Amino acid sequence: MADRLFQDRRDAGRVLAGLLGHYRGRPGVVVLGLPRGGVPVAYEIAGALAAPLDVFLVHKLGVPHHEELAMGAIAGGGVMVLNDDVVWSRGLSRETIRKAAERERRALLRRERLYRDARPMIELDGRVVIVVDDGLATGASMRAAIQALGRLRPARVVVAVPAAPASTCRELEALVDEVVCASTPAPFFAVGQSYVDFTQTGDAEVRDLLRAAARAGPPGTGSRDAGGPPGDRREEERSRSPSVPLPSDPSGKEMSRMVETGFTTFDTTVNKTNHVLRAIEEAYGWPKGRRNRSYSALRVVLHTLRDRLTVDEVARLGSQLPMLTRGIYYGSWDPRRLPIKMNAGEFMARVRSTLPDKILEEIDGDVERLVHTVVHALREHVDEGAWEGIRSVVPKDLAAVLA
Repeated sequence: MADRLFQDRRDAGRVLAGLLGHYRGRPGVVVLGLPRGGVPVAYEIAGALAAPLDVFLVHKLGVPHHEELAMGAIAGGGVMVLNDDVVWSRGLSRETIRKAAERERRALLRRERLYRDARPMIELDGRVVIVVDDGLATGASMRAAIQALGRLRPARVVVAVPAAPASTCRELEALVDEVVCASTPAPFFAVGQSYVDFTQTGDAEVRDLLRAAARAGPPGTGSRDAGGPPGDRREEERSRSPSVPLPSDPSGKEMSRMVETGFTTFDTTVNKTNHVLRAIEEAYGWPKGRRNRSYSALRVVLHTLRDRLTVDEVARLGSQLPMLTRGIYYGSWDPRRLPIKMNAGEFMARVRSTLPDKILEEIDGDVERLVHTVVHALREHVDEGAWEGIRSVVPKDLAAVLA
């Protein structure tokens, strides 16, 4: 993709629409703009593809007193995603996460009301979702949006942006079904370098574009909800959607109930992961308040084992892990990387080289005992057949370590 200079965001949207022409007229396509700059781009794409337009809001959940560090994000549709590495390495409590989620959800709902004029969010279940921004640098916001969209069960997710570093586009290709980057400048300094006019998009412009798209509506689909359930069934589904309820009074009681959504599952996976971490801590007499030790040990052993496996084997083991442990397991994983062949000695050497020095000192350099401790803690939560399947594809001496 060659470097390209766009006149403004609307011009960039028209260029992207040409690259997305294979979706024109395809049933079930929805275009989502990330506010604010992504909405003018998405407006042009939606019009060209005859697809409905909506916004998808993502708010970062910052670590208290370190707001620049994201412990997760909340997004439209009542979705919350967590950065498991940050949650566990910082020892963040459920209550800390709840308070941050409630605060940011209030801000998100205010913006949704501002932009949508009481129009409900388009149903995304089973749809082809094209998510659009005006450009990417690190891609952090887009990755949060992708993760949140996955909870809403779309059939296909396409990322479309006018400009981004080639490396960012490649990273996103591993996360979604298709990535369309119209321009990949090299060197890449900022999104604005790809525009003649990169004037900040205001809330009023976002609102006006969404209103215009809702009034026009794609042919034969109704004004907003192409392919959605008709009549009363659609209203019934909206009434169950976590994005619909709004605070019922100044005390925020309704909001508190909204923030509870999803915490039952969260409690379950926290308990399971805590059980794994406690087992490691008890083996070494580490205090619970210093959870960074057991977390680091679990992470290093999991990553070393993961990097020895093929993509299919990685997925098989990952599907067995508790959700938060799974997040640690997949952290920084590149599915394009070939498996690293290791026997038991090489496995131990790799663990040793990646463990923090302080932990190596505390375990007296006995890496083999640490690996056995972590493996035994994990095996309580992994199906025996899946674990034996993993042991069957590694050298016999390493299989013995994993016994």
